[in-house]
Amino acid sequence: MPELSRRERKKKETYEKLFSCAMQLFRAQGYSATSVEQITQAADVGKGTFYNYFSSKEGVVQEYAQRAYQDMLSARRNKPSHNTRQRLETLLSDWACFMMNDREIAWVTVRNREGAEYDVSLHYGIQAIISLGQTEGEISKQFGADFLAESIEGMMLQHFISWYVTGEGNLVDEMNKVVAVFLDGLSQLRHKA
Repeated sequence: MPELSRRERKKKETYEKLFSCAMQLFRAQGYSATSVEQITQAADVGKGTFYNYFSSKEGVVQEYAQRAYQDMLSARRNKPSHNTRQRLETLLSDWACFMMNDREIAWVTVRNREGAEYDVSLHYGIQAIISLGQTEGEISKQFGADFLAESIEGMMLQHFISWYVTGEGNLVDEMNKVVAVFLDGLSQLRHKA
């Protein structure tokens, strides 16, 4: 890997400092209560500098979610799993824990998900698990892996929104039920075919 120039290192340091300060403030006082001005003051940069790196506060949260999803997918690769159900349960449980641990930040990621790039890594992680399940004969090939990944994501998001709004239940348990309904339903289709 080529060494970064001084200017590139400085830009990267500023980016990381803004990101870190923003996340600390979001957690300490809440996302809504945190202003861009507070973030730039904590990072000791001018207010305009923030917009050189992030389009908005939501951009910081998108970066956080993208990193978290990548970490989840990387960690999942190191967890032994023997079948599609275990793979999906592990990934969805990790996702649910992320959502429960950073409740307000998680809400921002869901609320601003339309076209957001951070969703791609989670989507492709789910799609890869489903595709592997199809290759291994555990999931019918009647539907494409992309369609099935979108379907399970829709279930995940609906259960998250319900959990967030009502404040009731355990999101990990809900995700295990999502996997059960999803895979058991596909199994029924496979047996009818």
